Amino acid sequence: MQLPGACLRACLPLALLALPAHPDSTRDSAQQLFKAGSKQFLEHEFAAARESFTRVVQLDARNAEAYRALGMTDLELKDYQAAYQAWLKAVDLDPRDEKSKYFLGRLFYEADLVNEAAAWLRQALALSPGDFEARTYLGLCAEALGYDDTALQLYRKAVFESEAQGKPYANAYLSLGNFLRKHDHEDEALAVLEKGSQRCPEAHELTSYGELLARRNQPQHAEEVLRQAIALDPKLPEAHYRLALLLKSTGREQESAREMALFQQVKAAEDREPKITALRK
Repeated sequence: MQLPGACLRACLPLALLALPAHPDSTRDSAQQLFKAGSKQFLEHEFAAARESFTRVVQLDARNAEAYRALGMTDLELKDYQAAYQAWLKAVDLDPRDEKSKYFLGRLFYEADLVNEAAAWLRQALALSPGDFEARTYLGLCAEALGYDDTALQLYRKAVFESEAQGKPYANAYLSLGNFLRKHDHEDEALAVLEKGSQRCPEAHELTSYGELLARRNQPQHAEEVLRQAIALDPKLPEAHYRLALLLKSTGREQESAREMALFQQVKAAEDREPKITALRK
């Protein structure tokens, strides 16, 4: 995820950060720290960004935007409980903070707490009906809860809205394509995933597309697509696994073995990462 914002200036000197803020300069200090944290976030310096955003909320305890940014940074650091707390604080300070409500919904979905996720995502959409990301995740919630007709409508609308806004959203194409595959509409699923792979290529989306191409007896195209997925995200286990199976099916045993070894390596690394198990107020 990327923190929204235009050209962000360089961070403050470290010595300055240690100085206590005078009452008259507290707001300026908080603004400068927020700029510094935003720059650090964009440069993937997440630990430093967390320090900056934490200092902002110490100086300005009612800064909802800073709490939202702090939550986004905690998420990147895989401190899911801290992210949850930061976003809860953001929406408490600003009930119209649609993005924090979306982030909360997504966090609950990833934690497999689907009802709670849907509640937050509905709130986000009530504030911003054009949020195709929130709509996609609400569709995933609906599908998980067995409301397939609702899920299909949400996915189709999310794809439409992302295209209408000139921001085609890979997860919307992926979710719709996977839904159609699950319901035995493979031709339509293939068309959706192909369109998504052209407009907004993303590793998970390409992996699903490549797998479907392999199932439909298009091994050369499937291999190209799966290798593109791996180039975009070498740490995605499913892409390595699908490519290994494809290579084996075409008689390329040594290449398949190498790819399966890579799958096992990246899967083991993924399994070691922290999981979202519980979220506590």
